[in-house]
Amino acid sequence: MNAKPITLIYMYDADDEEPLSETLQAYLIGEDRALFVTDGLLWAHEVRRSEADPEYYVGSNEDAGVILAENVDADVIPALIERWTSMTALEFIVRDLVAAPLLELGLTV
Repeated sequence: MNAKPITLIYMYDADDEEPLSETLQAYLIGEDRALFVTDGLLWAHEVRRSEADPEYYVGSNEDAGVILAENVDADVIPALIERWTSMTALEFIVRDLVAAPLLELGLTV
């Protein structure tokens, strides 16, 4: 999996306030997913290339996304991508999804 650094324009469109946008540094994963950090949250989010300027990508709170972690600095994204691309799916499930929470509790798999 290749990760390409991109500039992401993220659009917030809540019903009770006027639309806001935020420009973020992100990493494109595949053709339509980006990893980025905002407010300390690590997101994997659906994005699309901007029609106005193909150098930019656009995402919004109406697109599909998931929070992967909290209390994260954007600096860790390249290391996470490198770690995850060197793993098989089973290793990821066992090490990062199952074992990590157990290790925090002092337990092992």
